[in-house]
Amino acid sequence: MLSGAADAETAGNLIKKVWYNSIYEKTDSSTDKFTRKNQGSGAFYDDFNDALGNLFRDASFQIKIKSVEENQEKVSSLMKDMKNPPEEHEEAYRTLQDYYDAYLEFTNLVVNPSGSLQTFSENFNSTDQNVSNYLSKMQLYLDD
Repeated sequence: MLSGAADAETAGNLIKKVWYNSIYEKTDSSTDKFTRKNQGSGAFYDDFNDALGNLFRDASFQIKIKSVEENQEKVSSLMKDMKNPPEEHEEAYRTLQDYYDAYLEFTNLVVNPSGSLQTFSENFNSTDQNVSNYLSKMQLYLDD
């Protein structure tokens, strides 16, 4: 979950940056190829959806999103295999389930972004913090 969340965080931060820079016409070498015409050297697109579409059509970004999706599948499979934990690990298992729920919500935001820039950013930042908080809680069980 940690590596999948890290990949989702990187991708989500780029989504936010492209979205923001497109709306507010901010020049940035990391987003210009998505937000500006003529491979990043022309005028900004009139519609931020064009910029986001460019991002999601970009081959390297598609690889990042595919990596997040494959990680989701792997983690989901592992979670399905974990049932009926020993009594002494039930509390850790419940925390792991909460961590998984936060991880899934976070990665789904990146795979299928929706809403406005503000709502996406708020949801992204909030779920990113939740994932981090649950990871910290899981560390209590892993350090034993």
